[in-house]
Amino acid sequence: MSKSGNEFFNNPKIGTKSTDHIVGLETFRKGLEKHFFAEVSITNYGIKEDSANLIIDLKCNLSLDEALFYINKPSTCTGRPKDSDQEKTILFLLAYSELKRRNGINIDISELTISLMDTTILISKIYDQSIVDQLENIFSELINHNLFYTKGLNETPFEIFIPVFEEDTLESDAKLKNIVSDNNSTNDYFGFWGMYYDQTEEAGIYDLNTKTIIFGDIQILSE
Repeated sequence: MSKSGNEFFNNPKIGTKSTDHIVGLETFRKGLEKHFFAEVSITNYGIKEDSANLIIDLKCNLSLDEALFYINKPSTCTGRPKDSDQEKTILFLLAYSELKRRNGINIDISELTISLMDTTILISKIYDQSIVDQLENIFSELINHNLFYTKGLNETPFEIFIPVFEEDTLESDAKLKNIVSDNNSTNDYFGFWGMYYDQTEEAGIYDLNTKTIIFGDIQILSE
């Protein structure tokens, strides 16, 4: 049964603004398409012309397993990952750094969506430049925890939200009382992720610390 991820958010992105004032955005977009073998679209949620909050969507013709395999694939020459998350992140950072250098405005990434054949991964900003700062670590944790959030590789969630936080009204629930924000710190990315599975009516919260999934009819915030 198809379900919407709207319950994971209280701040839907509406009123998207023009990208005309962002110098070099098309070069940045084409660079991402080349490095990530993806179709890339970029919109701007910035409300002023002296800033830009980018929403980036990468559409890849790969399954989650294939994407994680190629990210972590070892080189036959050095034993190091050939197209590793570190190398991919460096390419991303270089392109993003050049985009920022060419503009005299404040640029940040509000959301990064990676749309694969069997799942969609949505990464949300939790502090200034947080997605850029933590992208390599997020890729690593997607690899490290894949066995657990796919239920022993038996069921891939069709939507993954990184990260999620609990509303104050849910703190009375003993199962969920620890799903809270740590003042928008780095660790917030690696506490809890939201999951939707085809075979489960309820939303799932994956706890990275215990490597377990909590199910319930819950409302979760992204920021």
